[in-house]
Amino acid sequence: MTLMNIIKSKSLVTTISLVIIIITSFVVNPRQQKDCFKHELEWDVFSYYMYLPYTFIYKDVRMQKKEVVENIFQKYNIQGTYYQAYQIENGNYTPNYTLGFAILWSPFFAIGHLWATHSGYDTDGWSFPYQCSIAIGALIYLLIGLFFFRRLLLHFFNETVTSIVMIIMVLGTNYFHETFNDYLQPHAMLFTGYCIVLNYTIEWHKQQKIKYIAIAGFVMGLMILARPSELLIIIIPFFWNVYNYESLKLKINLLLSNYKQIIILILCAFLPFIPQLIYWKIVTNSWIFFSYQHTEGFDFLKPHIINVLFSFKKSWFIYTPIIIFPIIAVFRLYKNNIQIYFSILVFFLANFYLLSSWAAWWNGGSFGMRYFVESYAVLSIPFGYLINDILKKKILVRLTFFSIIVLLIGLNIFQIWQYCVGIIPEYSMTYPYYKRIFLKTKVTEEDRKLMEVTRSVEATEFFTNIDEYEKREVLYLNFSSKKSTIYKYKNVDLKKYHSFPNSYLLKPKDEFGLKYLLPYKLAVPNEKDHAWIRVSLNYYSEEDPKNFESNVVISMPHNNYNLKYRAFNFSTFEWKKGDWNHIEFDYMTPFPYDEDDYFDIYIWHRGANNLWIDDYKVELFNKKPN
Repeated sequence: MTLMNIIKSKSLVTTISLVIIIITSFVVNPRQQKDCFKHELEWDVFSYYMYLPYTFIYKDVRMQKKEVVENIFQKYNIQGTYYQAYQIENGNYTPNYTLGFAILWSPFFAIGHLWATHSGYDTDGWSFPYQCSIAIGALIYLLIGLFFFRRLLLHFFNETVTSIVMIIMVLGTNYFHETFNDYLQPHAMLFTGYCIVLNYTIEWHKQQKIKYIAIAGFVMGLMILARPSELLIIIIPFFWNVYNYESLKLKINLLLSNYKQIIILILCAFLPFIPQLIYWKIVTNSWIFFSYQHTEGFDFLKPHIINVLFSFKKSWFIYTPIIIFPIIAVFRLYKNNIQIYFSILVFFLANFYLLSSWAAWWNGGSFGMRYFVESYAVLSIPFGYLINDILKKKILVRLTFFSIIVLLIGLNIFQIWQYCVGIIPEYSMTYPYYKRIFLKTKVTEEDRKLMEVTRSVEATEFFTNIDEYEKREVLYLNFSSKKSTIYKYKNVDLKKYHSFPNSYLLKPKDEFGLKYLLPYKLAVPNEKDHAWIRVSLNYYSEEDPKNFESNVVISMPHNNYNLKYRAFNFSTFEWKKGDWNHIEFDYMTPFPYDEDDYFDIYIWHRGANNLWIDDYKVELFNKKPN
């Protein structure tokens, strides 16, 4: 294509301009200015990535060398606790997430390793060359997506509509944030995957070429391996051009008459899974393994729809309000293109229900509802038809519509800037704070008091401002009663006690004891966003607790997942032989997945010794009114 042709193509000029804007935003981002390529491989990204260094640098595919992670966390000041992998029954460790992104990043990992090897950097998988190479690789993948995005829209629209849709969906949504600030998160890269699959789905339905179906199949397989919830993408090619009974019969006949190509699609989709199956067999001794057993899970019977759409903590309509127009366009698509209406509608509804059912509906530390970003490629098609219709309206309608669009694009870019500089927090947004900082470029400490409390991500937390809280006791046991749901009376010791008349004896066989379930609603009143829980007790042991393993545990279970688990070891407190010893510890309540959940408080005793417990107490501390 000549330079003159490029200039004549509005959509290509738009695409190149958006690429330049994203690269510029990436370079000037305060994150890169402050810590250039120093903290890219952290949090969930650590789990996606760790397959590569463990396999190719440390030759430890089973991840049994604990010192590797310990050294990396300490050396590079990795934030948070180590949750990215967990131990399975055979003693091996496996990451929380499957290895789709490790496959995508492997060429750039190789570049980073060669760079580190020949430049004096540490060849440990996390030094600057690795972080820089992986970051640039991710950026390349998502920028490629913009060209496939343009190509996708041109299947349906002219140059003008294509350009308008691209500008709005890139700069007016949280996709823009994902491209330059959270670019190593899955969503902007998966947007590229959606654009590719949609393009080759359209091409194949026009002309049944093997290369179209092979590429679509391979990319779908890679996307599903990277993020299993992307399984829903198969809805689109399967229902493409299906809109009534007759079209369904035609679609079935098309698939049957090209069954060899369908087999090729399945085989190509299976290809990315081969390394994963081999990995599972080596590490777990099974070809199939569910990696995601230590993640939050779904609340399918109680989806968080209202929060997902309208919460000021995180939500779709509050932080990406422009998305309301593409959603409206989905439901009116039948007027413009009934052939693809059903496939897009079914995908949208299924995807919305699935993502709204995720227990951690607020998406962790992110700008808005990042989980929806990859689906913007699908929403852009009906949105293009809406734009096309608007362009045919009277000038007053067009002026009003596009004035709103420009304002929402400006609001989106401004709020993304607020997020990048820390005015909008990752986790702690509230409605009062949102009102206070709306369109502000600076905030005060007084403003920040309107946010949720800052919750520690570290294993240890400190309750230092107790004078700002009101105390109430919710449990006190001196084991004087024979009737209790919390303890077995046969374990009550009548001879040894700290406070009259009895104590509670945990014998070696009693691994768990004194289980108390504290409802979240009792701990945290409606008008509060947190509480501190203090557990204290006196204990007697004839053996130094450093020689056995006993803990007081507080966790907040949700389905099969513990939202916040803390185990406080007896050995961390002073022990006096032949005397009763006192311990107490504090626990801040997390933001709940469901306010009907509870806190599980208990003693976990592992040792060949007797352990006497007395004066077992649980206290709550709620913030005093301002």
